[in-house]
Amino acid sequence: MRKTIFTEGEFYHVYNRGVDKRTIFLDDYDYARFLQSMDEFNTVNPIGSIYENFFAKKLGHRVSKNKKLVNIVTYCVNPNHFHFILSQVSDRGIEKFMQRLNMGYAKYFNNKYKRDGVLFQGNFKAVHIDTI
Repeated sequence: MRKTIFTEGEFYHVYNRGVDKRTIFLDDYDYARFLQSMDEFNTVNPIGSIYENFFAKKLGHRVSKNKKLVNIVTYCVNPNHFHFILSQVSDRGIEKFMQRLNMGYAKYFNNKYKRDGVLFQGNFKAVHIDTI
């Protein structure tokens, strides 16, 4: 059970790192894919495949964007971990966004590097920001 209860309009420091402190971004494309995932997975409705959406956009097909799950205020991505400041804008938005982001990126990473198993060290951590 998560200790932090997320409230819409509030701000949270959200972070996680690679299992065993492992590097989770091995090249520039990994960083780019993670940043793309941050944008693509931040929607209320399921998005399908980032890969398929990429080609749909190239062919001029419209890929619908819906209501966001979170506002990403700022982020920091390091070789073995990441930090976000998020504000939830949809019901259970932070939980849904982080689940999609972590699962989607882990699937990409495991496929690319021919590995299996968890990539991130447990559940993401979150701390409510109550001062400016």
